[in-house]
Amino acid sequence: MDWALISGASIIMRVTTLKAILGTLLFLSGLTVSAAIPEEQRAAIDQAAGAKGSYTPEEDVYRVTFPRTDVKVAVEGRPMHPFLGLTSWAAFTPDAHGGLMVMGDLVLFEDEVNAVMSAALDNGLEVTALHNHFFFDSPRVMFMHIGGNGTAERLAAAVARAMDKVKEIRKAGPQPAGRFSGLAVPESNSITASAIDGILGVKGQVNAGMYKAAIGRKATMHGNTVGNQMGVNTWAAFAGTDDAAFVDGDFAMLKFEVQPVLKALRKAGIHIVAIHNHMTHEEPPYVFLHYWGKGPAAALARGLRSALDTQQTAHAGRVVFVCEHGAAKSVIAAAYFNKLAAEQGLGVLAVARGTAPDPEFSKGTVAGLAADGFAAPAGQPRRLETSDIESAQMVVTLGAQLPQHTSPARRAEWNDTPSPSANYEAARDSIRAHVASLVKELSAKPGK
Repeated sequence: MDWALISGASIIMRVTTLKAILGTLLFLSGLTVSAAIPEEQRAAIDQAAGAKGSYTPEEDVYRVTFPRTDVKVAVEGRPMHPFLGLTSWAAFTPDAHGGLMVMGDLVLFEDEVNAVMSAALDNGLEVTALHNHFFFDSPRVMFMHIGGNGTAERLAAAVARAMDKVKEIRKAGPQPAGRFSGLAVPESNSITASAIDGILGVKGQVNAGMYKAAIGRKATMHGNTVGNQMGVNTWAAFAGTDDAAFVDGDFAMLKFEVQPVLKALRKAGIHIVAIHNHMTHEEPPYVFLHYWGKGPAAALARGLRSALDTQQTAHAGRVVFVCEHGAAKSVIAAAYFNKLAAEQGLGVLAVARGTAPDPEFSKGTVAGLAADGFAAPAGQPRRLETSDIESAQMVVTLGAQLPQHTSPARRAEWNDTPSPSANYEAARDSIRAHVASLVKELSAKPGK
């Protein structure tokens, strides 16, 4: 055996590997530099947000902060410094489409939460969570998480408007209020159940003049189906009188329903008091919000009805693309559909699913989408669930078979698309042509 030849080959392989690693590092370094938030963009954020931020180059994040020094907070009677978690913040970083994304956490008192939430929603931000961080705090502090995508100026201005609302409220009353504004609700209860039934479209329960209704939903957890009696539900409880009532309850929402429901409830003057999850490992994942409203019972019921209606609308605008592995064809279809739908102003969202999903997305597909200007798909390929089909306006299969017991509202089969692994460009062009026709068809329909 010629050990010299083996040794020489080993050296060549090591040198080649080292060159590849160095090339990758240089490539990634170039990406980082090109993605960096430039100085003029940081200045624009400062000006629009009304606060001087700080830049972290290794993460390419620009962050502005708003310490809550205007109201003294104590936990267990001990004063809390803003450094200990009482500072609102918003962090900006480049997104995959040439703009910025923002994430943040706003430190709010109870009488600020809903006005600030409305300001955030009205200015294009998303509200993604609302909860407490402490026990035995005085006054009570809530934390509202926000997010969004857009230009530096628009996002920073939206954050500023939310913070301006805080200043406006504290200027009107330096100390947080101890109750919601509005009429007092009597302790006696005499809610007319039939009126609420008619508005909500459900048959509720009556107890000593109070009213309660629950609308069940379904999920799968650890192989079992769970529903209304296991807590997967939207519910509402009314007390007081028809003229002066309060309502409290939960909304169970899929992730794409959250923002429309929040906007509908706030438009109806119903207060949001918490946004969080109740479970883990459920499919599909649910987000829950807790609410409280005061006013005439029928008006409150109509506000809830408007939020329930947005959930139906959200379901009506959903296309599910399905291939066997959920890693290539359906991913390409969803990417191009969402792009073309957005360009046409079509309020429909597409998702990709697999009947037997791979553990990761096809590397060739990810690279091809990146070359076409799309961000890499997040997470892992998702398994097709019955709830995906039930919630879809349309299901499109690309060489995949749907479960026999399912019946989508509408279905299309694109079985003529070639394999992306053999020829990405050919597969992309075929899928893109189908997608363009589908978007044109959906855009032409009345009531889109």
